[in-house]
Amino acid sequence: MQKIFTTQLTGLMNNTLDDFLMEDAARLLSQALVGDGSIYVYGKEEMAAVTAEALYGKEKLKNVKPLFLVDGEMVDLHPTDRVLLLSRNSNDEEMVAIVQKLEEQHIPILAITSTHTEGRQWTDDAWIHLDLNVKNSLVPTDSGDRIGYPASLLALYTYYCLFLLISELLSEYE
Repeated sequence: MQKIFTTQLTGLMNNTLDDFLMEDAARLLSQALVGDGSIYVYGKEEMAAVTAEALYGKEKLKNVKPLFLVDGEMVDLHPTDRVLLLSRNSNDEEMVAIVQKLEEQHIPILAITSTHTEGRQWTDDAWIHLDLNVKNSLVPTDSGDRIGYPASLLALYTYYCLFLLISELLSEYE
């Protein structure tokens, strides 16, 4: 099972991210860091792994902050700020409400989702949407089910790719 999972995961990593879109996403977030802004991050459910890495990881970008305060209120944002939002589904109702608040403030949003679904998409209002395109769990079982849904792994991989691109952009800027 491990070899199947690894092979399938590697395939997703190799085929999911568009180089040009990733560069655009890195530039969008970098704008906050070269100016007076900050990057605010919120990952819902398993995507909170990216929030933890961005805020507390060994290698992190400067001026990355949580989008929500301890009491659950959204922080006050400035137009120079950027927001990175992550969720499993692109039609998540909570994310729709968050995006509406950010839109009212004209805050640029980078969206990352693992599944693109039908209906109203919160990602439609994001400046850039990175769809990880995880349709199913990766490993078939003897009963015909599938297990091993790698949404958070792919989101972390995507975050690290963005981190590397942003680091490169910032080094050229200095």
